[in-house]
Amino acid sequence: MAMRVKGEHQTGRTGGNAPVEVMHRRVLVCTMLIVGFFCLLALRLWQVQVLQGPEHLRRAQRQSVRFVRLNSVRGRIFVDGQAVVDNQAHYDLVFYVSEMRQPGRQTNTIQYVLETERALSEYLGREATLDAGQVQRQLNRQPVLPMTVMRDLTPKELSAIAERLPVIPGVDVQPRVERVHPFPGLLTHLLGYTGRDQPNPDELSEDYPRAYTMMELTGRNGLERAFDQELRGQAGMRLVVVDSIGYARENVGEVTPPTAGNDLFLTIDLKAQQIAEELLQGYHGALVLMDADTGAVLAMASAPSYDLSTLSGGDLARLSQDVEGRPLLNRATRGLYTPGSIMKPLLALCALERCPEVAHGRYECTGKYMIGNHGIRCARTWGHGELDIQEAITVSCNPFFIHLGLEVGIDDYAAFLMSAGIGEPTGIEIGDAAGVRPERAVAQRFWRRGWLAVDTAYASLGQGAITITPLQAASYTAAIANGGSLLRPFLVKEIRTPNGNLIMTGQPAVRNRLPVSPQNLQLVQQAMRRAVTEKDGSAHGLADACLPLCAKTGTAEVGEGENRYKNTWVIAFGPADHPQYALACVIERGQSGGRTAVPIAFDFFQRWLGAE
Repeated sequence: MAMRVKGEHQTGRTGGNAPVEVMHRRVLVCTMLIVGFFCLLALRLWQVQVLQGPEHLRRAQRQSVRFVRLNSVRGRIFVDGQAVVDNQAHYDLVFYVSEMRQPGRQTNTIQYVLETERALSEYLGREATLDAGQVQRQLNRQPVLPMTVMRDLTPKELSAIAERLPVIPGVDVQPRVERVHPFPGLLTHLLGYTGRDQPNPDELSEDYPRAYTMMELTGRNGLERAFDQELRGQAGMRLVVVDSIGYARENVGEVTPPTAGNDLFLTIDLKAQQIAEELLQGYHGALVLMDADTGAVLAMASAPSYDLSTLSGGDLARLSQDVEGRPLLNRATRGLYTPGSIMKPLLALCALERCPEVAHGRYECTGKYMIGNHGIRCARTWGHGELDIQEAITVSCNPFFIHLGLEVGIDDYAAFLMSAGIGEPTGIEIGDAAGVRPERAVAQRFWRRGWLAVDTAYASLGQGAITITPLQAASYTAAIANGGSLLRPFLVKEIRTPNGNLIMTGQPAVRNRLPVSPQNLQLVQQAMRRAVTEKDGSAHGLADACLPLCAKTGTAEVGEGENRYKNTWVIAFGPADHPQYALACVIERGQSGGRTAVPIAFDFFQRWLGAE
């Protein structure tokens, strides 16, 4: 019995200690978990406060500090030392609604702003135009920026408002700069126009992405667009501290003022441009004048045109709907025309190089050239008789050049035209159209067939599958004049800072060279001179011009049936012995190159370079 009791006692003691040990283990685990939690919490607090503290401080500052972008003044554009695009300050009455905040609800501030505007409108004799919705949008979206209340204050109104401003918090007079054009209607297509857009987001501060910006002037076309970055200048900035609902409290640091844009100085001759635009009035067409040695554009006129000095958004909409006159189109750079016979000097040069035995031979013109059953007439229906290449250029004989073109072949001719810039952009700063160069691929692309001999015949006359711009015509005319260098035309002679420091000059650049010998080039130059001096020359109307000219006319028939009409051309360079100028002129729906375009070119040179 004793033994059993002892065993039972030992067994009971062991069973009684087991729960205590389990409890101790549980307490230990809980303690470790609690200590670990507080260690992790302490580590996280150290990470947030010590390691990431500066970053959190910067973020907090970014939430309470706003970047206000200050627009710069655009640079000016000069021609012959005179500003053809300038800036003019207009003065507007503005409210800074942040400074007009009233205690209590937002409606109190809105009511106060409207009452202030009504009082000032009555004081100045104007009509109140603000409504509660406008004020609320300003308060909610951009309370730091000024809200324009009255535009274009007169000098009398400026004087009157100056007496009231010191005692009306949040009311100010702010200048607004607009583009002005001192020569109304001049250089319209070259200069281009501007519009107001929001600034590029890439220009905003990375440290303060929540920025306040105002609409700024940007170039929409012409030089204003091509040189927008140079003209725009550098924006300024100021930092303001705002409260939780966006109201400005104070400025931070110093204001960085904006830097005005750079000024452009053009290659244009002001007198030449004025004369060109006057002569084109009443026509649809273009005139381009280039320096034959440098490629500098001296005049570039397109008609019909419009007036930048009075242009509005409504005007643009109306002008864009004029599909017949197309006044928004710069015909000089983007007007695509069938060139007609002004291409014959290029074909002559190509033939003299590729098949000289044929080009130096004589050909009998009977008044028509037959290709199978299809006949292509000459301007002289009874024919010119037997003539050589110089005589053919002089009188612009169609059958002679069809004969020449078929001998050369379209592949060699297309390669030569490429060297003359046909079918390629010229590289001018404002951009231009490439046009169409006659080649085999064109027939497949336009007509879904192969190239035919008749296509070569028409291409030899500057008809059919070919279109060029007046600027391209002036460019290759300059190449014929200067010895074969196809130059990149350019409009900007210099770019200067507002202080007058030179930062860029326009330089002559050779794009290509005509693959011709000096002897062959001289032969064609002489033929173009004879086209002016000979009585039966196609450009004889230029014979009495104030300087000796070399020229070639062109008359291109376009359209079908009752809509068929003629576009008329003349290309010219001079003086003949030492060419300085190259000109191209096209007039839509004219009679012929000699009767329509030549008189305009004659008047242009007489008024520009003739005796006063």
